[in-house]
Amino acid sequence: MFSWGEDFQQGFRLKKGSAGPPAADGVQSLQLSFHVADLCVGLRVLAFIKDNGEASIIRVSQNASGRREKGKQKFVKCVERLEAVSCTDDGVTLLSDTGVVFYVDSTHPPYTPSPMEALKGIRVTQIACGSQHTVVLSKDGQVYTWGQDSRGQLGLGKDGSSISSPQHVRSLSSMPLVQVSAGGEQSFALSESGSVFGWGRNDCGQLGLGDTTDRSTPTLVHHLNMKKTVFAACGKDHTAVLTTDGVVFTFGSGQHGQLGHNSFGNELRPRLVAELWGSKVTKIACGRYHTLVLTDHMKVYSFGSNEQGQLGPRQEGHPCVPLPVQLLEGTTEGPKIQSIFAGGDSSFGTCRPDQEMQSESKSGSRQEAPVESQVDRWISEWGSKLRPKVKQEIHQRFSSASSLNRSFLNQSNHFHTSAMHSGLDLSLCKRVFKKLMHNEAIQSEVEKAVMEMLPSLHENPAGVEGLRVFLILNELLYAMQRSGRVWSVEIAVKVAAAVQSLSTENLQVTANWWTLSMMENKSRHVKVWRTALSEVLRMAPAPLSSVKDILQILQNMYNVNKRKIKIPELTFCSEIDPFFLEEDLNRWRSRLQFMAVNNPPLILCSFAFVMDFKSKQWVFQLNSNLTVVEHLLGRPVPSTSYFELNLRRSSLVEDSFRQLAQAAPTHIKKGLVVYFDGDTKITNVYKKDFFHHLFVEIKKEKSEMFMTNDSETLAWFSNKEPEKIKADVYLLGLLCGLALYNDCIFPVPFPLVLFKKLLGVKPTLEDLMEFCPEVGKSLQYIMNYEDDDLEDQYMFFEITWKDTNIDLDPENPGKPVTSQNKKEFVDAYVNYVFNKSVESVFQEFERGFFQLCDRDLLRMFEPEELQRLMVGQDDYDWEKLKQSTQYDLPLSPNGGQLVRFDSHLENPTMQMFWEVFDELTEDQKRDFLWFVTGSRKAPILGMGQIQMIARLKIIMRGSPDQHLPESLTCHNILELPSYSSKEIMKDRLTQALIAERTFSSEEERPSV
Repeated sequence: MFSWGEDFQQGFRLKKGSAGPPAADGVQSLQLSFHVADLCVGLRVLAFIKDNGEASIIRVSQNASGRREKGKQKFVKCVERLEAVSCTDDGVTLLSDTGVVFYVDSTHPPYTPSPMEALKGIRVTQIACGSQHTVVLSKDGQVYTWGQDSRGQLGLGKDGSSISSPQHVRSLSSMPLVQVSAGGEQSFALSESGSVFGWGRNDCGQLGLGDTTDRSTPTLVHHLNMKKTVFAACGKDHTAVLTTDGVVFTFGSGQHGQLGHNSFGNELRPRLVAELWGSKVTKIACGRYHTLVLTDHMKVYSFGSNEQGQLGPRQEGHPCVPLPVQLLEGTTEGPKIQSIFAGGDSSFGTCRPDQEMQSESKSGSRQEAPVESQVDRWISEWGSKLRPKVKQEIHQRFSSASSLNRSFLNQSNHFHTSAMHSGLDLSLCKRVFKKLMHNEAIQSEVEKAVMEMLPSLHENPAGVEGLRVFLILNELLYAMQRSGRVWSVEIAVKVAAAVQSLSTENLQVTANWWTLSMMENKSRHVKVWRTALSEVLRMAPAPLSSVKDILQILQNMYNVNKRKIKIPELTFCSEIDPFFLEEDLNRWRSRLQFMAVNNPPLILCSFAFVMDFKSKQWVFQLNSNLTVVEHLLGRPVPSTSYFELNLRRSSLVEDSFRQLAQAAPTHIKKGLVVYFDGDTKITNVYKKDFFHHLFVEIKKEKSEMFMTNDSETLAWFSNKEPEKIKADVYLLGLLCGLALYNDCIFPVPFPLVLFKKLLGVKPTLEDLMEFCPEVGKSLQYIMNYEDDDLEDQYMFFEITWKDTNIDLDPENPGKPVTSQNKKEFVDAYVNYVFNKSVESVFQEFERGFFQLCDRDLLRMFEPEELQRLMVGQDDYDWEKLKQSTQYDLPLSPNGGQLVRFDSHLENPTMQMFWEVFDELTEDQKRDFLWFVTGSRKAPILGMGQIQMIARLKIIMRGSPDQHLPESLTCHNILELPSYSSKEIMKDRLTQALIAERTFSSEEERPSV
């Protein structure tokens, strides 16, 4: 071993006859009878480990004249084989090959090591000491610290005096750490992906954070991101790091030139040591005020303080410039430098013959087995006597967030981990978890280990790498849900709680990762939490805090997805448990009625995006029904329990408008009943007929209320003489609200923009494209115009809308449209058409509409959904109608009791009917829908909701061919005689449908 700098030769036990005076060049060749495996120098102590696992200590004392004197090498008697050593100013920390940590106080010989009882049961893999503190890293990636905490060097979040017992640094608990380092009063930890975290004293910038403020918790050194750092070494107040490419960065105090930048200035941020460019560095070491590096050519470079010759013999040059240490033995065929050590004002280099070094490199270090091959072995060994060992390995792998994190790294790019890139191999996750789910017992063990790990997750991990575990757990939950077995909902609940404890910034990172992975995995991550939500909502009672945590996760995913539109928004929707929805609606109503703030609604208040349309429609109708009941209870007995409209078919608009205008606001909140021409029979058919025909009649009799588009397919409010139509527009709004309130379809031909405005959504150019395609296309052309000469087209902020000239910017008459203000022009155009031109009129429509519909509850709908709720939908899936139809048929050809069947194949008449139906035109099929249900619109929840009953009509007199089909619209029943031929059936059915284009006169619709 070579030694230079402060002389420790007399302290070592050398081979007999090998001791001598220091060489003229300051380098001593210590002829030891053993090889040094590890060595560390503190202020008043040197300790080393031999290859055979024994440790020795050399104590440094100070004589009366102030001169430092070295004692003799003293053996440390330890019951275990030792493999690492680190020193504080006076203390020695030792690590055994079984992971046990021992401490020796060098001021009190004999040197008997004492195990750290607080670390009992924790296998430690690394140790590092500063002047008065110690940092250790456990096998499962956890960091523990103790000692002096005057500058935050323990990383516990507060500056203190001293802590004698090891403390867990929780903010690093989920990081896949590979190294810890300490020096002076600063500490560092490195992750497997090259992230560097520093904490403690920073007055010289030794943490590399760009400032001189101390840190009491681990803080990411952002300037080393993506640098692929693999090792860190610390001096008293400077730091050096080594990358996988063999590049060295230094920062902190440069007072003695120890940074190697050809200056004595401090560096607050990591700076590349340019003088080493071209040499691939393999190892680095820091003394108190100097730095050593070892290259792949076995050359040692030094820079920094040389007060005691610790830089060794070099070419003439500045001490702040890295120069090779001239070790003659390093340039011959003899021993090569294997390791370097620096501490205090001393430097050391160990060497071995080539053959020994090659043998050691081949043996390598023990590495953790790849997780996939380990899982394969677990499965194969589970049924053997090795099961206890397998259980232990499962626990080690899955009970530590750090181990779990490290298990699934993408080996090709995990060094590029960022807020937008997780560095995980998610395909590996899928394969591994899928294999684990094949064995129920192993799955159970994994779940137990994960449950043990979850409480250790920190709410504010030191870096984004610590967030990977949530992506991994998401994949685990997905595999558990897909396994087909009962899975632990509690894991999902606890994961959700851990996610929601994260900071807003970290939540954004997890949402980014989830959303980016959606591009590859489609909706799997959303499905995980959608499934978890459904499971939790089924609990009785549902734990509201857990429901909220899961909803918030879905909200974060939804928000990111909405901005980037990666997957359809319907992916987030599911049918919510009706019992929970009813409870949530009751909470919502209580808040409105009694100002209850302690029990707010959850889904209805903030998370309506998770509700499918069926759930939203169900809640809206339930609220209407409850409101109806509310207006019947607690009041004097009224003359009627309904809000009645007595109408003449010949004066539909006049009668309905007059009676609505006269009705008291509370009266219209009862259930609606419609009577026609004195017929007081209560039937839903009349109500459906009323709304089905109403708008057409309004358009005929009160055409001044509307303008239509060029194709006359859509209507909008007229902007002419608004004062004359405001009263009627108010009643139209009231009628729209009345239809929704009473669960009726009202096919008003308004564009989507009406429903946007009702929900407070701003109209866009797309809305103008729908209502006025030609104008919309012209405006889109302006938006797409890319040249800078738009002003040469001589367009101005002046338009003609419905024969009226409008200045869109009256404060700037004659304002031209330019490339810079074209969006302003288009927005102003759209705003005028849908807002400004009809402002007072729309206010009246809105006022009438919200007399019956609660504005806040209605916000759970998207504009398209609200339009569908009012107008119905045009998605006519006739096959679903056929699939959902049931049949009442006689048991025998000669008649008898009718029995319910699911298939039309049971009867030739029913087979014939569907053959005829398939031959009808699309318009005739819609007439048939009206014939059976009372509406030509498809049900808002789809055609399968109709569940038509086709019944064989028994004709007692005459031939069945003389009769037309009949229907009972209240029950969606179709009655068919047994026609003798397909042609006759088609003729009789089409005759019945023609008759149904007018008002119905009775609930049952016979046509004989």
